[in-house]
Amino acid sequence: MDLRQIRYFVAACEEGSLSAAAVRLNCTAPGISQQMSALEAKLGTSLFVRTRRGVNPTSAGRRFYDRCLAVLKAVSEAQIEIEDFKAGLTGTISAGFAPGVAKSILPQALVRFTREFPQVDIEIASGTADALVAETFNGSLDFYVGQYVKPHVGLTSEHIGRYQISLLTGSRRGFTQMKPVRLDAVPLKLFVPSAENSLRPKIEDAIQCGEIAIERRILIDSLSAGLEFVSQADWSGILPYWIGLRELGNDRITVNPIADSTLSVDMALIYPAQKPLSRPARVLYDYFLQELQRTEEEWNRLCAPALSSA
Repeated sequence: MDLRQIRYFVAACEEGSLSAAAVRLNCTAPGISQQMSALEAKLGTSLFVRTRRGVNPTSAGRRFYDRCLAVLKAVSEAQIEIEDFKAGLTGTISAGFAPGVAKSILPQALVRFTREFPQVDIEIASGTADALVAETFNGSLDFYVGQYVKPHVGLTSEHIGRYQISLLTGSRRGFTQMKPVRLDAVPLKLFVPSAENSLRPKIEDAIQCGEIAIERRILIDSLSAGLEFVSQADWSGILPYWIGLRELGNDRITVNPIADSTLSVDMALIYPAQKPLSRPARVLYDYFLQELQRTEEEWNRLCAPALSSA
């Protein structure tokens, strides 16, 4: 057994297809098939159930997959340590952040990081949560920070925390700035993000349970477009606190804490299971966490007087 066979096996498990694994690894499907047959013969057991639609790991295959991930992760960690030892903090980071945190929290972390580590190149991806999760899965991104998603084969998800949400409404609606609002007390015309890996599922559940009174709703992919729409109308958006904090200076939008709500947003760090974060990526992520904590403390300080008098 060699590392090539292990990489082939892991790719086949994650893609569910030998041909898809071949595309991912830039090799041929017959070559992967031959190597998988050789691996099964060496281990003396079947690792896949082969169907017309692809391959599925057997019980033995699933256990072997977990072991293979540990092997590939250990090899990658060893390579990272050697590279860091030789070159110090250098290299390239490719990361994706959910649109809200990319706009509200990431810039401050980037200012600090780029000032302290001028030899590290950074590529920040933008797009919907669904698209960024997919790019992390296929290896285009080193990591993604955003809404916690259900377990996904080939991805590791580290829970960051659970955070408050806020109500952002066009100022013409007449709400009082930073006055707590009950979402079931007044019907809302609501802008909702359309991505599945977003607050949308929780908002939809809350509407069904009667926790949110709703008059109309509109789905918009783009956060920037949604906020601009809200600012020009009497519509609202239910969004993480960091977006509300950033919009407090916008006189076209009213920001309100939400009283007596079970809604919250769970954030996670998501990265490929077989590739741990490089040292530069981990440092950038740590700086982001520090800025996230700072903004949470600021939001809590601003909300405390309003919520205590509600």
